[in-house]
Amino acid sequence: MATRTWSPFALEAAGVPADKLPEILPPTAVLELTPGAGRAIGLPAGTPVVVGAADGPLGNLGAGAITPGVAGLTLGTSGALRLTVAEPRLDDDLTLFCYALTESLWVVGGALSNGGDVIGWAGRALAPDIAASAGADADADAAILELAAGVPAGAEGLIAVPYLLAERAPLWDADLAGAYLGLRAHHTRAHLVRAVVEGVCFGMRVILDRLDAVETVAQVRATGGAFRAALWREVMAAVLDRPFTVTAGLEGTALGAAALGLVALGDAPGFPEALARLTGPGEAVAVGRAPDLVAAYAALGDELRARIDELGAIAALARRRPGALRPGPVT
Repeated sequence: MATRTWSPFALEAAGVPADKLPEILPPTAVLELTPGAGRAIGLPAGTPVVVGAADGPLGNLGAGAITPGVAGLTLGTSGALRLTVAEPRLDDDLTLFCYALTESLWVVGGALSNGGDVIGWAGRALAPDIAASAGADADADAAILELAAGVPAGAEGLIAVPYLLAERAPLWDADLAGAYLGLRAHHTRAHLVRAVVEGVCFGMRVILDRLDAVETVAQVRATGGAFRAALWREVMAAVLDRPFTVTAGLEGTALGAAALGLVALGDAPGFPEALARLTGPGEAVAVGRAPDLVAAYAALGDELRARIDELGAIAALARRRPGALRPGPVT
């Protein structure tokens, strides 16, 4: 990354010679549309084409998270939390990714496979009657979240590990499956929904802690369709426990792409000016952190560690008695 060249190790591992790959260009480089490509898409030859960046860095740009200490959070079907730094950076355990926004702005962070889509699963698996009566997907998600909003923070001792899909940062272990911990008779489906929302937010908190080890995160600016729901906003802000702002436009990646294009084409001197041209006043809304929620989720972090310790004890029991936890024949 530091030399902006193809990795010899990666080339050798892939069996691809360097001369078969294109030149590495900065995201703000401008090329010209070729005649053949222009005919195919109905644009004139020579139209400027900005190389562009990946969705993650553009999400940070669109959210305005491009200054030191300001992290950008995206939560849609999946999720990510990223911090913009001046040079390529990684954490000591190599659990975070890093990629370029410009030659002098790099984005370090981590992604979750399981984000807002856990609510779609909850609707199908836990409350199909509510989802069906609500109709459209967005209405169904809102109805499911309304069910969970009536449950206290911490879901009365129920904890969800929401790995419905193979999870990415920071564990990068495709074999880890989801689970509910602490399930008791008084828990209802509303508790189960609330717990998966909190589980996703705690996944973001783990990434935040890893980012803190790279560079302190002073505030978070968030974007993504999930934050249309008050429950996602309130829980995420309290779990992360940093000043938390949601951009009103919600689609930060598209906004970031437009801002990058303005700068690359010389129509704006820098990203702040480009964003100012594309957004109006009141485009970001601060989300308050309720002290009782912050305290509840701080305690829940301790509870999660205790539950994991209990699982260790169950595993030890299974090792001592190899057949003890296996179901016997049905008679």
